[in-house]
Amino acid sequence: MSNQPINDNADMTFGEHLDELRKILFRVIGVFMLLFIVMFSIKGIVLDVVFAPIRESFPTNRFFAWLAEILNSETLNIHPENIELFNNKMAGQFLLHIKSSFVGAFVVAFPYLIWELWLFVKPAIPPHQRRRSIRYVIETPIWFIMGLLFGYYVIAPLAINFLGNYEVSSQINNIIEVSSFMSTVLSVSFAAAIAFQLPLLIRLLATIGLLTSTGMRQYRKIAVVVLLVFAAIITPPDIVSQVLIFFPCYALYEYGIRIAAKIEVQKAKEEAEYQARMQQEQAAIQEEAEMTEEAVAEEVTEESSDDKQ
Repeated sequence: MSNQPINDNADMTFGEHLDELRKILFRVIGVFMLLFIVMFSIKGIVLDVVFAPIRESFPTNRFFAWLAEILNSETLNIHPENIELFNNKMAGQFLLHIKSSFVGAFVVAFPYLIWELWLFVKPAIPPHQRRRSIRYVIETPIWFIMGLLFGYYVIAPLAINFLGNYEVSSQINNIIEVSSFMSTVLSVSFAAAIAFQLPLLIRLLATIGLLTSTGMRQYRKIAVVVLLVFAAIITPPDIVSQVLIFFPCYALYEYGIRIAAKIEVQKAKEEAEYQARMQQEQAAIQEEAEMTEEAVAEEVTEESSDDKQ
C-alpha cells in the first residue's frame, strides 16, 4: 500500500483534512487487518510467545535458576511448573486466539501507525522543525519495543511467579484461568512499554519550555510519589510488578534530567548564535548606512564644487 504524500504547500481546507484522515485510516486498517490475518494463521507461534514465561526454558527462568544455584538460594528460583492453567468458557480458547492475534498485529503495526500519524500532522509542523519531529517518529517505536521486551522478559515472569505461587493456605490450590494469565502478561508488558515513553515526554516538554532540568532535580521527591502512583495504576495489584515498573521509571526520569539539560545547552547555544548573527546583521546594516551617508556626502561635496566652478 503506497503512502500518498500530503501537499505541504497548499492550504488544506477542513474537508480536505477529513479526506486525508479518511485515507490514512483506510491504510492503517488495511495494514492491521492483513497483519491480524497473518497472526491468526500462525497461532502456534503467537501462543508460544504468550505462554513462554511459564516454561522452564524461558530465558528469565533459566537465569534465576542459574543464579539460585550459584548463590545456593532457593528463594531466587522461579517455579513456572507450578502454574496450572485452565479454561472454563465454551469460546474461551477461540477468544484467546483472537485476542493474541489482535495484540500481535498491534505490536508489529505500531511503527507504521506512528509513521502515518506523523504524515497527518506533518503539514502543521513548521519546516524548520520537521527534522526534529522525525526523531520522535523513530524513537517512539524503539522505546515502545524496549519497554515491551523489558515487561515481557523481566516483569511478567517475576509477577507470574509471585502471584501464581502465592498462597494464604495450603488447602487452596492455584489453578489459573487462562484469560487471567494472559491479561497479566499483557498488562505488565504494555505497562512497561508505556513507562518507557517517559524520556520522549520529557524531551517534548523540555523542548517547548514546560520542563527544565533544574525543576526536575528540585522536585525529585514529588516525582517519586507520582511514579509510584503511576506504577500502581498501570500494573496488576501486586507489589512486585509495581516495584519492577517503578525502578526503570525512576531511572528514565534521571535520564530525562540529562536530556533536559542537554536541550537547555543546545537552546543556549542556538540563542547565542542567533544573537551573534543579529549583531552581525545590525553591524552590516550600520556599516552600509555609514557608507551610504559617506557616499551621499561625497556627492553633495562634488555637486557643491561643480556649482562653484
